[in-house]
Amino acid sequence: MIERVIEGKALIRGRIEECCIGVEGGRIVSLKKILEGEERIRIRRGLILPAGVDLHVHFREPGFKHKEDFSTGSLSALYGGITCVADMPNTDPPTLDRLSLKEKILLAGKKSFVDFLIYVGITDRNLDRLDELSSITRIFKIYLGETTGNLCLGAENLERLKEMEGKKLLVFHAEDRSCLEDRSFIARDLKGYARSRPKVCEALAIRKILESLGRSKHRLHISHISSLLGLRELEHREDNVTVGVTPHHLFFNVIDDYDKGTFIKVNPPIRGKIDQEGLMESLINGDIDILESDHAPHTMEEKLTDFESAPCGIPNVETMYPLLIYYFLKKGLPLDRLVRAIAEKPAEILGVRKGKIEEGMDADLAVFNLKEVRVIRDEDLHYKCGYSPFSGYKAIFPEKVFIRGEEGIDGEDCLIDKGFGRYLG
Repeated sequence: MIERVIEGKALIRGRIEECCIGVEGGRIVSLKKILEGEERIRIRRGLILPAGVDLHVHFREPGFKHKEDFSTGSLSALYGGITCVADMPNTDPPTLDRLSLKEKILLAGKKSFVDFLIYVGITDRNLDRLDELSSITRIFKIYLGETTGNLCLGAENLERLKEMEGKKLLVFHAEDRSCLEDRSFIARDLKGYARSRPKVCEALAIRKILESLGRSKHRLHISHISSLLGLRELEHREDNVTVGVTPHHLFFNVIDDYDKGTFIKVNPPIRGKIDQEGLMESLINGDIDILESDHAPHTMEEKLTDFESAPCGIPNVETMYPLLIYYFLKKGLPLDRLVRAIAEKPAEILGVRKGKIEEGMDADLAVFNLKEVRVIRDEDLHYKCGYSPFSGYKAIFPEKVFIRGEEGIDGEDCLIDKGFGRYLG
């Protein structure tokens, strides 16, 4: 007899239907109208969706535990319906070699509530060790412009990445360094900051990536697209190229949200209303492939300083799925499009067995009561930083979250221990 059966209304292959989801060993083994199991969990209220996969988080550990750590970051993810994350390399020390990768995996393995992968950064400093890097992981982060951590790779070195053995995932922060240097000035507010890191630098970086690697064997992903100008460079991209967008670039603009100031200071910057609305339209119609949080928290004290000194980054991982669920329902948009962008496609990009309610996949599920709309409040979230720029926005948070068939969240209660998460690299 099947170990566990989760029964209720579920989104399966684009359709909502009453279904029994049979789970054995953490994976979905059967989908039928009627199933018998040793344990039965009946979802009487709410819709069962695939849990989200976030391929872009900064859990700040090691080195910056006062901002976030793997425990608080992954717990926040779980409460937001995210059961798998991929953590970025710009920590202290940065994740740039075998030793730093091993140490971060051990650290995360003791603390993470959700499954995880770890990026290794490729920079001008470790470019000569591509053979070693190729042997230790299959996912890499490349920064083409200066940002938090200063782990930059010159665009002139992009061609070298073709030397890497096997098929890798190369995730890019696409702002061109020389372009940024030519246009840099001290910005004192959001509007100035957008001008100091103009959208032409994003478009130029994307063009260089595609010219150097667009037809390579590797999978290329352009993170946190911020402008329609940058997106236009991707109109005729090859099948190995994807692009993601963050909630902050979908919901904020420098006019309507000017007063948020340092709390929405990010790289690449928040832009104007035309870009904001155009990016949302592009997500909905599928021109943008995925959602990614770029969860990058700083302390309240760090954000309350003057604009020039304030660090870049926004906490996002707990509110991303809830915000977008509410938005899609309010606008009457198809939920299967959202699920494709927040679960199925990110899992496909990362190469993990998640993101679909389908036999053979991990039983990672999020149950949303679509009538339970809440206003986001700082005190209800689980971030170490204690705030969200989305405070006051409406959202629908999951009532239950399952990870590998185990009930991780039930209402306000977390039912699993830290360290439950597994490394999937």
